[in-house]
Amino acid sequence: MKMTDTLEEALELKAREKIYKIIEQSPGLHFREIQRRAEIAVGSLQYHLDYLNKKHLVRIEKQGKFVRYYSIRGKQLGEDEKTMSLLRQNTIRRIVLFLLEKKQANNLTISNAVNLSASTVSWHLDKMLEEGLIEREKHGRESIFVLRNPEKIAQIVINYKDSFLDQWVDNFAEMWEKF
Repeated sequence: MKMTDTLEEALELKAREKIYKIIEQSPGLHFREIQRRAEIAVGSLQYHLDYLNKKHLVRIEKQGKFVRYYSIRGKQLGEDEKTMSLLRQNTIRRIVLFLLEKKQANNLTISNAVNLSASTVSWHLDKMLEEGLIEREKHGRESIFVLRNPEKIAQIVINYKDSFLDQWVDNFAEMWEKF
């Protein structure tokens, strides 16, 4: 039996095909977001995800409290998977988009821009530092944050802009594509 036969067989059910396409088009989504987009009951979704995983069509990655889903046969993220996982988090995505636009900023400037408390932004910045997404530059007593690889991050945002369902991403993509 060929692999394409297995794929066609596995995706015979409309609900399963819909779930697979959502994951393929939006890699790194967590369970609840897939459920929202597929408009399917929790138990049914779990059954289909387990089936797709068993058939080696979907890969499951646990990251903290989230379980994220990736297509095995679709476009692969490779080393960018960690970045995509972080970009799936709304607050981190907003911080990243701000830093893509401004190039560098301190905690207070970022917190004002994304309309969150400095302590909340600090927590997310620490997470981003830990994952290697940003760097901290000390200027006296002040810490300035910059993205480690802004061009690569911008390309990921542009490539997957439709999967984020986010006005911030749409605005960024429109601005970025003009340059």
